[in-house]
Amino acid sequence: MSNRVDLQALYNSAGEALRRSRSAEQAVAGMGQELTGMRGEMARMTQNAQQLMEALQRVEVTRSKGDPGIQRVEQIPGRRIPFDFLVDITIGDGITSTVQGSQPISQEGPFVAVCRYAALVSTFEFQFRDPATPAVVATFQGRSFGRYRPIHSAWDLNDGQPVSEVTQAVAFPGTGAPHVGSPSSCSPFRSMEGDFRILFENAGSSFPRSNIEVPSAFWTKAINEPFDLGALDVFERGEVLTWRVLPLHANNPPFGNLSGFGLPNAAFPFVEAGWDCVEGINDTNDIDAGTTDPVTRLANAVLTIGYHGYRIVQPAGAGPY
Repeated sequence: MSNRVDLQALYNSAGEALRRSRSAEQAVAGMGQELTGMRGEMARMTQNAQQLMEALQRVEVTRSKGDPGIQRVEQIPGRRIPFDFLVDITIGDGITSTVQGSQPISQEGPFVAVCRYAALVSTFEFQFRDPATPAVVATFQGRSFGRYRPIHSAWDLNDGQPVSEVTQAVAFPGTGAPHVGSPSSCSPFRSMEGDFRILFENAGSSFPRSNIEVPSAFWTKAINEPFDLGALDVFERGEVLTWRVLPLHANNPPFGNLSGFGLPNAAFPFVEAGWDCVEGINDTNDIDAGTTDPVTRLANAVLTIGYHGYRIVQPAGAGPY
């Protein structure tokens, strides 16, 4: 009897051990699946880290080539065409105050300036009132009319060489009226030559320019050669470019000349006659004129100033420029 009980107990113990063994086997099998999943997740994390590292390396290479977020001129979309951006500013007779001219950048696209330049064209005219018949007035164009003049006097190589003696030339064949060039009034400088201080301003969203007055001797090179800019200057659509020009002297200034010089019974040439023999004005001795100068001189000029470069023609809505 006792043997049968012991066998039953042993059988029960073996069954319990088998059950536990199977439970342990199932647990181990579950852990294996979990470990396999963890291995897969770790492999994916390793791959993501590798991809992130490669992306960071590409970003570093890009930063080494240029500043991120800055659009270069070469990257602005659009068609490039050569372009001259100019404005005409009238320099009237006797003007010594600031005059200005402005031009807006149109909506076709930005303008990129490469160099700057300027030129002054003479529109010199004079009127002659007949001393014998004051009602008769004739208007003539001076010899410099329509001719371009320098915008500064730094290139004048003949300064300080006035006429040493009174000269009177009679036009061939001798029937024309003479002109008189005298040491008292004949100017040694070029007729209708300008000297200015130029202030350039840009009204718009971009960074302002230097906003200082630049002497016209620095605006160009030599007599009339374009002045290359230090860098490409980009002007956006809608910006307004303004040039403020201060003449340093009036056109063909009369100061420095002597009045009342001439032969007896005559008062020519007068103070404004410094360029008469150059401009083709007859300032000969005229007894009928007395002390009144019959010639009215209008030393007007037009300054053309601006930038040379190119336009980037863009379709509507193409970029911030």
